Amino acid sequence: MTSPTNDARPRPAWTPSAAKPPLSARTMRATWRGLPPKRHRIAWEPGLTVPAADGSPLITDHYFPREEGDFPTLLVRSPYGRGVPWSPMYGMLFAEQGFHVILQSCRGTGGSGGTFDLWRNEAADGLATVNWLREQPWFNGTLGTVGPSYLGYVQWALALDPPPELKAMVVQVGLHDPYALFHTDGALKLENALLVGAGMTYQHHGMGPFIKATLRLKRHLKGIVNARPLKGAYAAALGQEVPWLEDVMTHPDADDPYWKGASAAAAADRPGIPTALITGWHDALVDQTFAQYARLRASGAEATLLAGPWTHASALQQGWPDVFAESLAWLRAHLCDDRSDLRPTPVRVHTGGADAAW
Repeated sequence: MTSPTNDARPRPAWTPSAAKPPLSARTMRATWRGLPPKRHRIAWEPGLTVPAADGSPLITDHYFPREEGDFPTLLVRSPYGRGVPWSPMYGMLFAEQGFHVILQSCRGTGGSGGTFDLWRNEAADGLATVNWLREQPWFNGTLGTVGPSYLGYVQWALALDPPPELKAMVVQVGLHDPYALFHTDGALKLENALLVGAGMTYQHHGMGPFIKATLRLKRHLKGIVNARPLKGAYAAALGQEVPWLEDVMTHPDADDPYWKGASAAAAADRPGIPTALITGWHDALVDQTFAQYARLRASGAEATLLAGPWTHASALQQGWPDVFAESLAWLRAHLCDDRSDLRPTPVRVHTGGADAAW
């Protein structure tokens, strides 16, 4: 990536909007305890349009401190929508701490144009979004990324050819290799496939449709496991056929050309982007996180690892105060030059048993 970093070009005046974040986000925000006190009042610009790599409109919400100041930017790209829980967890909480937050729906989801195709467009669309950021008067040239699960994959995809503005990443219970999420040595991980399929298909429509889809999947799960062929059974459980999921399930060989370019593992071999990794011992992606950390350390990159007593979901629920504090400290250190909250050791793990402790 050879595009120039943010320079000293005169920028147009920019006055923060007074729009409040959505009520649903504010209501959830009010229920959380154990988080750092907020530093700023915030505002919200919903429904911005960012051109994807092929020109498709990527619908984007902008959260920001409601006052003048020079604030870095966080990019959060998601196929799961921009509402609850993403709006309060990432939009509101990080804006309150002094960041512009760009919360964007991946193509084909959440109102964005184009067709969602697992992994194939994330690198190019991420770079297109950075190109758009360069034209915004409030963008100061300092960029970080943060997010969990597939929101971690889009970070690795961007880091394959990183823009010069990218100064830090926080990958929470994230993946770099979609094949390994769905298959092991040619055997389909059916539960993973169905859960991801339900999430990708319904969550960006809101929590109501997603909960209904999850309950329907639970009712049909036994029948799916025993069904032959699988195609019709999974479609009944998810309420429709899902083309990308059909492709994933019918390409079990890691060497199949279908999977070429899917893994973003090589991004961890670059030493230039300080990266914080967060996982849970019971996370379905824990092995991928450990592999990411090993590659980062081998490359000489600045990296940390937090492993808590969590599953994939509980890391963002019961574990959220620890996950948020870890993420915020890392982003402040590398985007704001404030290392006061960084822990002294690169690895922190939770040990189980009778003497469970950090």
